[in-house]
Amino acid sequence: MNEIDSKEKSVLITGGTSGLGLELVRLFLKDGFYVIATGRNHIVLPGFEDRFKLIQVDFSNLKEISDTIKKIILSYNLDLVINNAGVLSPPVYTSTINGFEYSFQVNYLSHLLINEIVLNGVKRTGTIKIAAVTSPVYRLADSDLNLPPVPKNYRAVRAYTSSKLYLTLMCEFLPLRFPELNLQCFSFNPGTFSSGIYRMQKSWFRGLYQIAAPFMRSPERVATVLFRLLDEAEIKNGMIYDIRKSIKPVPVKDQEKKEAFSKVCFSLIEPYLK
Repeated sequence: MNEIDSKEKSVLITGGTSGLGLELVRLFLKDGFYVIATGRNHIVLPGFEDRFKLIQVDFSNLKEISDTIKKIILSYNLDLVINNAGVLSPPVYTSTINGFEYSFQVNYLSHLLINEIVLNGVKRTGTIKIAAVTSPVYRLADSDLNLPPVPKNYRAVRAYTSSKLYLTLMCEFLPLRFPELNLQCFSFNPGTFSSGIYRMQKSWFRGLYQIAAPFMRSPERVATVLFRLLDEAEIKNGMIYDIRKSIKPVPVKDQEKKEAFSKVCFSLIEPYLK
């Protein structure tokens, strides 16, 4: 599929070359979708060459993301977007080329930019579903919404939990930002499962994680739950769904704080929308 008027359903999956993302790619390909995936690894899926496009893009570079997504929406009418790419926060403060803390940008800000570009390209009568993969640790984040992390007070755990909370907030305010669209947007808490999210950690941490991985929930099982959720007709906007399909609201209740947070975040990505 290379034409924008194609009738074939299409899905964009970030972080689609390993773990949960790769399992989602396989499920959607088997279901007849055209799949566009971003990822760090080069992969080949025999038998699906005509319905699979891999785009290697650096999520620590917002201009590269912007240029890439703008090209995608010129060629494909996206039915689904799955914000899955992510990384555990580095042990020491690490800045992206854009000057933001690494996990804040890779886990959250890059996805906010992607969704904004995609939704601005959807026709007013369009229908689209967006899911963001969060983590159980979103519940441990600071509800004061202090962003972004700076070197002086950097804590890896705090940076990671905050980035996952921000994803849930994103799914709450995107439908409010685009009321003219038939948009269904939710975040998905997969629980603890085996993944490659530890790549920026020290060797001892990676070793421990690999020992524990066989005892965790498999990415195949998690992918199946999310795949089925995305196939459901009714999705409650802004809510957090878990592996058992239980539903919870975003834990931050202060509407004024959330609106201020939203305003700051959009100001950060605005230069890359033009």
